[in-house]
Amino acid sequence: MTITSAKPWVRSEQIGQCPVPPKDQEWVEKWMRWCVKEFGLEVVKREIALPVSDFFPPGFVGTPVQVRELVRRVCSVMGVDPDELSVEYFESPEQESHALRSNRDKHRTVGRYRKADGHAVIELDLREAEEPAVLAAIIAHELGHARLLGEDRIQGIEVDHEKLTDLVTVFLGMGVFTANAAYRFTKSVHGFSVLPLGDLTERELTGTALDPTRHLGYLSERQFGYALASYCRLRGETDPLWSRHLEPGARAALKQGLQYFADRPPTAQHR
Repeated sequence: MTITSAKPWVRSEQIGQCPVPPKDQEWVEKWMRWCVKEFGLEVVKREIALPVSDFFPPGFVGTPVQVRELVRRVCSVMGVDPDELSVEYFESPEQESHALRSNRDKHRTVGRYRKADGHAVIELDLREAEEPAVLAAIIAHELGHARLLGEDRIQGIEVDHEKLTDLVTVFLGMGVFTANAAYRFTKSVHGFSVLPLGDLTERELTGTALDPTRHLGYLSERQFGYALASYCRLRGETDPLWSRHLEPGARAALKQGLQYFADRPPTAQHR
């Protein structure tokens, strides 16, 4: 006798449904429309950045020179002039990393955005350079602040700045990196989130607390997936080959979102 069981990743009741709740759906769609108005629709037509070897400097081991080159590459994707951006480095004390493993209430800053004398500055913890894809996600988030705060795009606008910064990384082509960094299990070292004004801490970065699968980010993995589906819709993609580079959760939400869009009449914006 053959025994079959339901595959946990196949949820037939969700076919044709939006992968996020109505409130999240409304938020993502509203601010993706805002991004179109702010940055232009032609931006999403560019090639999306992918975590493949060609994207990273050759022989990447996290030296300051290599990190700076990685920053330049992310700048190129996100439309930031690297010559108008200062990059500073720091290395958190090793004991802080050990302390975090025993006490998750402690924070270790790994990335930060600020302005100094009207000039954009991002600060990066060189301890994160051992995983270039995660570092690229951190850089992308900080450059998102540069595009929003540094260019005075959200002054006087009522919006969760950190969530919008995550969304902007998707719209500007770095969404695979930031979506992949959004969620990891305890056995993994990294995940992704942020603190106000661009502070990024390891506690948020790991995405873990008492619950080993808890996500602490501003955009969840499913929200990133739906944002990427909205991004695909703007690009006219229905089955993007690049989706294979996504972590399973974000990829599933992307696929579900694309199916949901396929069942919806297109708006004027998406025709």
